[in-house]
Amino acid sequence: MKNLKRLLLISLFFISLSCSVTKHQKKGTVLPEKFNYETEFTTIQTVMIIPSKINGISKNFIFDTGAQFSAIHRDSTIGSLINVGGVSERSIKAGSEIVESFKIGSVEFLGTIAVNFDMTGLKEQIPNFGGIIGQPIIEKANWLIDYPNKKLCITNKKLTDNTFKKIKLKSKDGTPYTNISISGTEYNVVIDFGSGFELTIPSGSKLAEKLLNEYDFEDDEQEIYSIGGLQMITQKVGVVPLVKLGDMEFENVSTKISVQDELSIGIGFFKNCIIYIDNQENSYKIKQ
Repeated sequence: MKNLKRLLLISLFFISLSCSVTKHQKKGTVLPEKFNYETEFTTIQTVMIIPSKINGISKNFIFDTGAQFSAIHRDSTIGSLINVGGVSERSIKAGSEIVESFKIGSVEFLGTIAVNFDMTGLKEQIPNFGGIIGQPIIEKANWLIDYPNKKLCITNKKLTDNTFKKIKLKSKDGTPYTNISISGTEYNVVIDFGSGFELTIPSGSKLAEKLLNEYDFEDDEQEIYSIGGLQMITQKVGVVPLVKLGDMEFENVSTKISVQDELSIGIGFFKNCIIYIDNQENSYKIKQ
């Protein structure tokens, strides 16, 4: 099967930095001291697009939990250069900057760090594209995402109740990880809301081999965007009948087997859920 439709695949990680990633991520503050802002978002291939203002200029940004830093689209880089890599195993030299003001409605993030580079390939897909919201902004608030109704609340209040289920969460350089279970075996996965697929499995892994033997997968040619721009890849796509996350069950999960380093679940995995990213308790809570 050949599919030339461009697929968003934009998670960022950083190969070299002068000091720890988490130290960079914690730079910056939020105004006002207490906040609770509600808005709506749109999607492109399941990925969340949030209207924002960067230094007073209105732009549309991708919301990406898998991005260790925010990223600003610029035709040419500014600031000190660092190596930036992505899920496609390519890397580039990107600029770096401190964003004086990043505002979503009435919530303003001041002095957060970001990288910058030319994101040709994404800017053609997203009107008035500004870049990617990464962990330096995400970790400074709680995010209640009503995905079915495309509503978002950014707050520093506690918004969940006992109808939400807390999932196990681990963090590495600010990137969230959890465990899923497939056919009784547990696997460590990145929670990557910048991915346009529900479940992505590294080709050549034992899990990929197992699923290819058990279920029907088809060859699929896709033009994707990752670090370094657009590239054509061949992957395998299919459906896994059941994936468990804690005691929650997700049926008929769209799955791709592709060239990348880590197993990941994208925002599409939670397409029928309300998601609460609780950065005060360092947890994710889900309501099905």
